[in-house]
Amino acid sequence: MGGADDYTRVVLTMIDKVADLEKRARNGEASAFGQLARMYDRDLRNVVWSVLRSPQMTDDVMQSAYERAFRNIGSFDGRSSVKTWLSSVCYRTAIDHIRYEGRRRHPSMDDENAAVSYDMSAASGGDLAVRVVDREQLSQAMAQLSADEAAILTMTAGLGYSYDEVASIMDIARGTVASRASRARRRLQQELER
Repeated sequence: MGGADDYTRVVLTMIDKVADLEKRARNGEASAFGQLARMYDRDLRNVVWSVLRSPQMTDDVMQSAYERAFRNIGSFDGRSSVKTWLSSVCYRTAIDHIRYEGRRRHPSMDDENAAVSYDMSAASGGDLAVRVVDREQLSQAMAQLSADEAAILTMTAGLGYSYDEVASIMDIARGTVASRASRARRRLQQELER
């Protein structure tokens, strides 16, 4: 017995821990901010990856995004979760990077190999060989989408963000997210069928 009570206690403890970390980070405590960043790093990297599609650029942009977020965490107003707010900072930093670079992307063979092994979403079932092929096909199909389409699909289908959270991250209307997600799914399906 007691299993549900233990689970509830663990969940409440985690909620309290995150709330404490958020409060300490908003007060400028770098170690608390670092813990929050580590908690969400994988999902945040996937948001940036979906826009940039390059491991090297993703690393550079993540560094800039974390610096930007730490400088501005005092402006976090709590209307969304801190994870959603951090995702928004990361997304906007990636978009700013694309604008700054003028979309001058020259992928190397290393970039293509890294894209195959980069874990954009959890693979389910099948043996390793099948998952690698599926990831390669997915990576190639995702490369045909616009940065916004890829970001929306990664956030909704890959990371489990709600349309409301994506709307907040991208600063667009929920209905726009829904229509772009639908259009992106159709385009991705068409690319995969080729």
